[in-house]
Amino acid sequence: MFTEYTGNRQFDLQLNRYLGPILDRPGMDPLTTSTLARIRSTSQITQFAGRMAARFDAEGDAAAAWRLYCLAAFYLPEHDQRKRHFIDAASRNFDASHTHLAMRRHTVPYKDGSLTAIHWQADPDDRARFPDAPSTLVMMNGFDGYAEEIISFALHFPTRPFDIIAFDGPGQGHTALAGMPLEPQWERPTVAVLDYFGIDNAAALGVSFMRAAAHCPRISHVIAFDMMYRLLDGLTMPLPRPLRPIAEAVVSRARPAWLIDGLMGIAQRFSADLAWKLQQARHLTGQDKPSDVLRALGAYTMEPLDGQIHQPCLVMAGDADQYVPFERLDDVRRALRNAASLDVRAFHEATDPGMAQHCQVGDLDRAFAIMCEWLQAPMKSLHNSLAV
Repeated sequence: MFTEYTGNRQFDLQLNRYLGPILDRPGMDPLTTSTLARIRSTSQITQFAGRMAARFDAEGDAAAAWRLYCLAAFYLPEHDQRKRHFIDAASRNFDASHTHLAMRRHTVPYKDGSLTAIHWQADPDDRARFPDAPSTLVMMNGFDGYAEEIISFALHFPTRPFDIIAFDGPGQGHTALAGMPLEPQWERPTVAVLDYFGIDNAAALGVSFMRAAAHCPRISHVIAFDMMYRLLDGLTMPLPRPLRPIAEAVVSRARPAWLIDGLMGIAQRFSADLAWKLQQARHLTGQDKPSDVLRALGAYTMEPLDGQIHQPCLVMAGDADQYVPFERLDDVRRALRNAASLDVRAFHEATDPGMAQHCQVGDLDRAFAIMCEWLQAPMKSLHNSLAV
């Protein structure tokens, strides 16, 4: 279920994302019904989450503490010393809360630095029961996550017949915090991870990024969780409609940079969503001016991949997604027209509000049940479009 805690769509998305798995903790009910309703700023979320994380940490509830530390860090800029403190505390508590699982953290060498990866071994009984499932699933991070959160999504799989590897690529999570910027050639970090673990064949679940599938033949299946045709859309969607064509023109260099720099500087004062997305995009790309950020993000698009992805594909999409325009689904279908098979699961807020949110955050159990069933089924070499 997706809960509207504050009435601010951006705030509510992150609160559902991090609080959903820990709502059963004692004392959470009055907090979610009273405290959260009064939140009006990102600083209030940071204060709330930091206070609650410290409480659960002191009580020894590491599983709740690591999620709250992530939320406390979420809206902080990279130069704020509290961000690294919160992320270090999140990692420490994550490791402490998963010692009972066959899960291990790895450091994958990449260029002049390294990528954070977490490997979780398959359940042997599930592997024996589902021989058609891929032996490994690689879960790729997105615009604002950390490897810990990405692999924690896998707890929602009803069965786990495959090894799971989640990693922070360039410009993501721990890697971004270490100063490595985003790069469009996503097959490069993907190949580095596959080589490190000695993997010849793996399914890929991309939280927004699909480029690797077109350039890495070792990827056998592709899941878009959820779809992302163009990363730039996430930054332009919060803009007032009259500004969106100007932003597009800046990317194509048809309009002067100073125009969008000035306009976005004003617009972000009135939108916490835009202010945070611009802050995060600066952090990931290493750019400062809004115009330079827009141009950098313009490289992250499926348009050049049109017809180049041939693996079986599953696409998840929702019409309440605040990062991805739902009308992009037609573009995604066109780009994946040569896929061995194409299953599209489209969810609508009017009938399925939880699944219609970004990454189906309102009902992750159901979302991962759909993805798990798809991975476990024998693949058919035909085009097949499903709407849910």
